[in-house]
Amino acid sequence: MPTNRGGRPRKPDVLHELEGTARPGRQVVGTAVAKGQPVQPEGLSEQAKKIWDTLGPQLSELGLLAEVDASTFATFCQNYGDWLELTAYLNKLGPQNWFFESESGYRQIIPEVAARDKSFQAMQKLAGRFGLDPSSRSGIPAGKPASADNPVEEFLFAPRLAK
Repeated sequence: MPTNRGGRPRKPDVLHELEGTARPGRQVVGTAVAKGQPVQPEGLSEQAKKIWDTLGPQLSELGLLAEVDASTFATFCQNYGDWLELTAYLNKLGPQNWFFESESGYRQIIPEVAARDKSFQAMQKLAGRFGLDPSSRSGIPAGKPASADNPVEEFLFAPRLAK
């Protein structure tokens, strides 16, 4: 359902928490927190199922994927799978064969290239919702957190909330 809010979409609170930038004043009071592992829907291609099985548990563990996100994540996985399959097909075909000459003599692109590009665009639109692009992931710490055994590391590297 479209909203009347302008500007870019709100970043999920979970991403703020992972980045260490969560503040009480920033969180919307009464926001429902979705939980649970989503169930893989029927009808996904084999490639999309592999993507679901690979990314789904990782995103759930981070709190970026919940049961109510199943349809959106399935759409992401299907588009990613389609993009991979179409890219493999086009690579076998070779770039010199991505065009044909129409009846009127104009050079046109084959439909597979346009389908691959549409899959990529849809995939990119959905990737940010799950922290799968660099900008939405920019503040999430990678690897193990700083050791609490070393007070210097704790002071220098522990995420802090702004007051």
